[in-house]
Amino acid sequence: MSFVAWILIGLAAGFTGSRLSNRSTDRILPNISLGVAGALTGGWLCYTFGPPGVNGLNILSLLAAGVGSLTFLLIYQAFRRL
Repeated sequence: MSFVAWILIGLAAGFTGSRLSNRSTDRILPNISLGVAGALTGGWLCYTFGPPGVNGLNILSLLAAGVGSLTFLLIYQAFRRL
C-alpha cells in the first residue's frame, strides 16, 4: 500500500512542479517521471533507514516521498537552466 501512495505523491509532485516551473505542456512527462522516481527513492530510504518498527503506510514515509520527489525535481530544473 505504501508503494502505491509513494507513486501517487510522485505523480502529484511532478505534475505540480511541471505547472509551477514551465507554463507550456511540452515538458510534463520528464517532470512527472522524475517526481515518481524521487518519491520512490525517498519512500524507500525512509522505509529502509527510518525508525525501526514503523511499517506500511505512515506519515513519515509519505513526507520522505514528497521531499525526495521535490529534491529530484529541483535538481532537474537546476541542470536544465544551465
